[in-house]
Amino acid sequence: MNEFEKIYEWTNEKLTEEIKKIKEFKRDIRQSELLIIAMIIVCIIISFFAPSATAKYVFITVAILMFMFCTFYTFKNERKIVARQNKFSDFALSELAIHINDGFVYEKDEELSGSYYRKSGFNRIYKELKSQGVISGNREGHNISLSNIIVNSPNKELFRGIFSFGTLNQEFHEIDVMTVNSNNNKKEKYEIPNTGLYLYAESIQEARKIVNDDVIEYVKNFAQDTKYKLEFMINKNMVYFRFFDKDILTKPIANDKETKEFLFKYYRIIEFMAGFINLIEK
Repeated sequence: MNEFEKIYEWTNEKLTEEIKKIKEFKRDIRQSELLIIAMIIVCIIISFFAPSATAKYVFITVAILMFMFCTFYTFKNERKIVARQNKFSDFALSELAIHINDGFVYEKDEELSGSYYRKSGFNRIYKELKSQGVISGNREGHNISLSNIIVNSPNKELFRGIFSFGTLNQEFHEIDVMTVNSNNNKKEKYEIPNTGLYLYAESIQEARKIVNDDVIEYVKNFAQDTKYKLEFMINKNMVYFRFFDKDILTKPIANDKETKEFLFKYYRIIEFMAGFINLIEK
């Protein structure tokens, strides 16, 4: 059993316990609702046989009030159920981070500092950066962090996906690998074959010593396996990646299959980042 399968097994076991608690909570709610509905029906039936108009009015009024209470009770508790289900992804990421080799942490309430995204240079000018939760840790002496982010300009969304960065033990001149085929860039340009990516650097010859064929093959294989569109930048002692993913921040995980896919997405990126850093520092 590989590392990820072990992590998934541990996480899913604990997540199953959380799901069980919610099912029990749902059952208690449904039982209460059935009891209230039964009382409403009884009140309506009694009102038909009430000896006077006043008594009939009392029982109908009680039935209406109980119906209103039941509606409020259901609405309130359904929101509680949704809120608890929405925490499944946070719970799963916390377990994933803890069990990754070298120890990572997931801070669900932490927001990624916009300074890292500005330094990356992906969008030098933007109005707003939203982030939700940060996974961070150290792998073989390199700090790695990633977060779900949305970047907006005043008029449109510039990026939605996973932004990740890692520290390097060496310093390099800036190398940009983008999906944009620019003819106005002051740097030299090299089209990376069969990737849809373009490399920009002061010297393509020097940049290709770092982003060599092994690195390109590694990135290409990752993109093919995950179906992710990606871009990256290397600058000084940092490497920055962004993975385009329209599904982030949209829906909570709901079952075993979604749990596994959700966890593997972040696990795979962390492993990819660690491998990428090792390759370019060889």
